[in-house]
Amino acid sequence: MPATTETRKKIHAERQGFTLVELLVVIAIIGVLVALLLPAVQAAREAARRSQCVNNSKQIALACQNYHGAHGELPMGYGPMPDGGYGKSVPGGAEWSWAARLFGVMEQATLSGAIDWNWNPGVVAGASSTIKEVRTAKIAGFHCPSDEGTAVNWNEGQACTPGDQEGFGRISYAGNFGNILDANPPAAQAADSYLEKPREGVRFPRVDGVFSYNHGDKFGQITDGTSNTLLTAELIVGGPCSIRGVFAYDEGPVFMQFYLPNDTTPDVVNWCDERDDAVKNPGTKAPCSDIAPGLNMILHASRSYHAGGVVTSRCDGSANLISDGIDLIVWRALGTPRGDEVVALP
Repeated sequence: MPATTETRKKIHAERQGFTLVELLVVIAIIGVLVALLLPAVQAAREAARRSQCVNNSKQIALACQNYHGAHGELPMGYGPMPDGGYGKSVPGGAEWSWAARLFGVMEQATLSGAIDWNWNPGVVAGASSTIKEVRTAKIAGFHCPSDEGTAVNWNEGQACTPGDQEGFGRISYAGNFGNILDANPPAAQAADSYLEKPREGVRFPRVDGVFSYNHGDKFGQITDGTSNTLLTAELIVGGPCSIRGVFAYDEGPVFMQFYLPNDTTPDVVNWCDERDDAVKNPGTKAPCSDIAPGLNMILHASRSYHAGGVVTSRCDGSANLISDGIDLIVWRALGTPRGDEVVALP
């Protein structure tokens, strides 16, 4: 007997839904697709972050070019300002870093104008509100987006020591302070014995980068060639109580080539966050140890959250990612401005 219209409607209605097995199959397929797509999405996001990091590095390198054009030399690594410069030398005093000296040429004129170049930025007590504004600034162009730690100031919220609750702003890009080959532990010589020496030509005997105490190279002094000489490289700043990367402080934005990029040997520092302590937390991405024998006697290796390398800039204004697998001899040769090495660009 032919099915009535009502019977046909009933059969059609019964066939509109999915069975439990069909639903489970669909869910499984969606799960597989998500599992396949997620790494691709994450890789795309990291590629975008790395591209932004390279761009930040290049902008800082171009700012150094502009600074050199205005002053005839790169900004000094740190140290008292010379007579006739932005202020007078202050023994044991104004230790503003090379990064802070770039504000005037990288659209941070307000911050640059607020700096008292005779004031030691490491001194919190008695600092003016304008000095505090500079010291605590969070500058997006100084932060690699792959390192979320840079957005948290050193001592923010008084995490480390009583004092400035807003803490000290940080930077992902460290200046080239050279190889530092003849100390154990390898660390820069303290500045005290150099305070009375004239600025011209003053350099640490253990530091042979383009920045050093009271000195920034002239491009004419870089006889290896500006395209063969590192200007900056990335740091992982670490936890909020690690002093690495503090841009207003002499010991903050510096790196050396004693170890390869992303080496696991702990940095030599004066303040190491517990989370970065290589003994308490083995495997940390930014290992350090509080073993610096004195102020300014530190060692920072270049490190990055980018897979396989660190973002660097050169003295010619270029920027790129250098592989972790670079030969140590080549890495050190890229750090020296006048080592007379022949370097094949990585």
